[in-house]
Amino acid sequence: MNTRNFKRLFYITSVIVLASVIASAVIIELTTDISPKKEGEDNHFSEASEVYILTSDGDRIVAYVRGGTRPCVETTTAVSSLPLDVQKRINAGIEYSSREELLRAIEEYCS
Repeated sequence: MNTRNFKRLFYITSVIVLASVIASAVIIELTTDISPKKEGEDNHFSEASEVYILTSDGDRIVAYVRGGTRPCVETTTAVSSLPLDVQKRINAGIEYSSREELLRAIEEYCS
């Protein structure tokens, strides 16, 4: 391959790569919704919309994300080792609005 053909191939390849990058940027811009934050609105994604339920599986404390079928947290703490009023609440299911609240509660019940 002579130098002239090599340069031509290089320029064509460069144009194709540049066109691909520009097309990707345009697609990302068109498909991403970055609207200004309105008053009282939260623009970041978080686990705030998830509800966690602390409950029991057999005699062990576990936690689920509401609607989930598998525990998101499993412990080795026996529900029967807790005071009766706490046992009743856990067996009925205690809801938490954030993972942090859930983990604080688990730490309290399991320590």
